[in-house]
Amino acid sequence: MSAKVFLGCIFVFYIIVIIISYIKSKRFFTVSLLSALQGICSLFAVNLIGQYIAVHIPVNAWTLGISSIGGVSGVIMMVLCDGFI
Repeated sequence: MSAKVFLGCIFVFYIIVIIISYIKSKRFFTVSLLSALQGICSLFAVNLIGQYIAVHIPVNAWTLGISSIGGVSGVIMMVLCDGFI
């Protein structure tokens, strides 16, 4: 239980940092759109390559949201969480 709480706290902190960096950027919509596209593409790339290395992240509303907000680093975080939990 404590590992899930710890990972949840890290995730919340991570999302806050990402949103603050988007707001401080002078091109908020361009940066957020490109980051979302990169995150979604990396999510599908992980699932495509994951067939060969036994990594699978299910595609649902939560994972699409995390990969959209977090970008590539959000997908990396999900892969690490998948490996630890």
